[in-house]
Amino acid sequence: MSEVQLYTRADVAARTGRDNGPIWIIYKDAVYDITTYIGEHPGGDVILEEAGRDSTKAFDEVGHTSDSRVILSKYKIGEIVEEERVYDANGKKKKRVVAAQPEGGSRSCMSIISCGLLA
Repeated sequence: MSEVQLYTRADVAARTGRDNGPIWIIYKDAVYDITTYIGEHPGGDVILEEAGRDSTKAFDEVGHTSDSRVILSKYKIGEIVEEERVYDANGKKKKRVVAAQPEGGSRSCMSIISCGLLA
């Protein structure tokens, strides 16, 4: 079994079909080279609007069938590197965890509580 090729989002963004170059898209953190599929796409050239981008939302909003996903799978060339992934192993969007920034100054919990009591 061959190793999965990994790409960054910048790698994909550079493949927009300009100058007859390849056309890549991302769907749920998988990378697809759809260059040869453009002429076969039932929706015509509208697919080019997603060239070089994460097309997950657009693909899902159009209401593609399971047959569409089978066709798409034929064009998979790799996956997005781990640190740039947006979806978990089940295809669900990861929740973003944002670290809370400490408040300025040196007030501890006790000083905040006691300040209100001493006033």
